[in-house]
Amino acid sequence: MILNRDFLKDVFNAQHSGLSSAVLALVLLTNNAAVAQRDVGSEVSPYRLAQLIVEPGEMVQGEIPISPSADDSGTFIPVTVLHGSKPGPVLSLIAGIHGSEYSPILSMQQLPALLDPTQMSGTLIVVHIANMPAFTGRTVYFGPTDLKNLNRSFPGDSSGTITERIAYALTSHVIKPADYLIDIHSGDANESLRPSYSAYYAEAGGDDVVQQSKRIAVAFGLETVVQFAGSYDSIDDAIYTSAQAVTLGIPAMDVESGELGIIDDKYINPITKGVLNVMRELGMVQGQPDLPENPLFIADRARIYSEYDGIWYADPLVNTGDYVTQGTKLGVITDYLGRELETITAPVSGVLLILFGTPPVNEGDAIVVIGKLAEL
Repeated sequence: MILNRDFLKDVFNAQHSGLSSAVLALVLLTNNAAVAQRDVGSEVSPYRLAQLIVEPGEMVQGEIPISPSADDSGTFIPVTVLHGSKPGPVLSLIAGIHGSEYSPILSMQQLPALLDPTQMSGTLIVVHIANMPAFTGRTVYFGPTDLKNLNRSFPGDSSGTITERIAYALTSHVIKPADYLIDIHSGDANESLRPSYSAYYAEAGGDDVVQQSKRIAVAFGLETVVQFAGSYDSIDDAIYTSAQAVTLGIPAMDVESGELGIIDDKYINPITKGVLNVMRELGMVQGQPDLPENPLFIADRARIYSEYDGIWYADPLVNTGDYVTQGTKLGVITDYLGRELETITAPVSGVLLILFGTPPVNEGDAIVVIGKLAEL
């Protein structure tokens, strides 16, 4: 018997909440080469991801190959799959969508060693570095060969540029087979970002997807939770990683922890701890998530985009994480000769989430992001 995704999620959620004692039945979700399998009762089938086959209670590390094209030599996506010995959900983790966001990448290097698949329920897919060309090329935002932003390229294209082919492979092998998805970011190498926060789409994917997305975003355990606005008419419109997931009906969340290419445990450890929190919340490992008492909810975000190419000087009196009032001076843009072009001030009052932290600025860059507090 093959069960559809929505029915399976209802069964699992009811089981987790104690409302039903139903066990998960055989699930076969196929998208190209990606197949997720779980048997009725206590038996668990091998899990297949691309060419990797993982037996119950085992961990396998390998890669998802991205074939070469006429314009490039291809690449690969390094992955680890931990397949539990007991039935449970498939949780996919994606780090390195942007190659110079190092905190998520380093957290995902540490995480598999903390888990024992013989004691796990369900399956954990860890994408260590989604965007290898950007990682090895040390580029900010864009891939070094096609100059495309992977987090604007979903659902991807199997015959497109290398970034589009990476997006297609992630959609096929990592997003679609998942029951839950966590897309893990930090402030890029040019961005100061505080505080660390989790986020979810508060309007996309339908009521159940929104509630399940909120559930894991809160369970992640950070003090700040951002609610993304908006929804998408189709998967082709859902160009962001987690937007693709929720539009497909898969609960998803984002994480932002870290900044400016800095390597520091104060940014890395909250990611690792947060993933373990979510796994506890989903019943994949034993224990209860460690949650903040009163997380701060951000209802919306205001952005300022540069109207000039030039040099950015952040005001020394403001720092990310500060609460700023409307009209607060945030910085100045000059031309390359030092002549002032524009003074940037806060368009709204709220928490200063992101502020450019390096001098180069290009027309169209989002140099400021302010989070507006949710009304309780």
